[in-house]
Amino acid sequence: MPYLSGAPHLDQPLVSGLMMWLIGRVVPDGSLLAQQQWYFALWAVLITVIVMALVVVTAASVPRAPWRAAHVALSPVLLLAGLVSVDLLGVMLASVALWAWGRNKIILAGLVMGLAISARTYPLVLLVAIGLLAVRSGRLGAWGRLAGTALVTWFAVSLPFIVINADALLSVYRSWWRGGPSYGSLGMVSESIGHGLEGRVTTLVILGWLAALALGALFALSMERRPTVAEVSLVMLVIVVVTGKAVPVQAGLWLLPLIALVGLKWRDHLIWAGFEATYFVSVWLYIAGLSKPDRGLPAGLYSIMIWLRMTAWLYVLVHVWRVARSREPAVSSESDDQESAGRELFDREPVNEEPVDAESVDPERDDEVDPLAGPMAGAPDQVIVRIS
Repeated sequence: MPYLSGAPHLDQPLVSGLMMWLIGRVVPDGSLLAQQQWYFALWAVLITVIVMALVVVTAASVPRAPWRAAHVALSPVLLLAGLVSVDLLGVMLASVALWAWGRNKIILAGLVMGLAISARTYPLVLLVAIGLLAVRSGRLGAWGRLAGTALVTWFAVSLPFIVINADALLSVYRSWWRGGPSYGSLGMVSESIGHGLEGRVTTLVILGWLAALALGALFALSMERRPTVAEVSLVMLVIVVVTGKAVPVQAGLWLLPLIALVGLKWRDHLIWAGFEATYFVSVWLYIAGLSKPDRGLPAGLYSIMIWLRMTAWLYVLVHVWRVARSREPAVSSESDDQESAGRELFDREPVNEEPVDAESVDPERDDEVDPLAGPMAGAPDQVIVRIS
């Protein structure tokens, strides 16, 4: 069993590692090759079930446009990267958490979000995105219950292993902290041209998270009409991924449910997926070239593919930002412009004397564009950043 004293090192977060161990326990005895084939086959069956659940949850999250779930079910990225890792387990858990939050099931959302964070790290971005929108809508209390439940869940799941062997549990995060740039990252581009970033890559990643927080705050708080949870999450996630130490081929799976939830056009989805598919082939050719230079992809071409892939991720970000901005109400007159320009940087909008009951809000109401708003649905803006 992983994470125990004397167990082999497993470079996976807790929930993902435990699921890998459980599947391994089901594999029947036999030759090493037969055990490998059984292991892959069992995971293929489990991932198929996970994808089915993910599609259902995505459709349920946007009940007025359930066909958007086709962005998950029919994506070329799913076909390419679905079976190369266990990431879809964390993706499914994160999507269930978003669905639960959108249905005002705050405690359930926190429980599942905690499990998602224990399976993958990226759901932390979704949690922060919801927090930024809670600041704008004045629903910090609801978000506090969500974040607190997620933290308690993560701690409760991790506590037995922290007590038994904390070093093994935390080794995956320690390895990330100490590691250098890896496949798919812009740091690999720097290495290929002779300017290594081993000593600075962790600092750059931290700056990337701070940039994601700043850009997410600007996006969430400055739009005339409040952006959706999925939009803010996607914008922040793209920044975190682009500035990461590694951008594996399965990173595209993290983005798929958000692409569906924001309602990205299939044209834009396929443009992004086309670059993902091209990179998918390129990275294996580059790895092959490390041992067979005459049969692999040169470092220079691989660097170009990394740049093109990151450009495609930023293309999705820009498109989502423009769509959110297009929902802003038009300014009625020049006097309104002058009045708006004279407001303070942080403008607190008037709040209704009677607070909105989160349980009584209909998440499918006509004037609510965000099906995942949950407790924030119908709440008046309390904090808006004005940039003049």
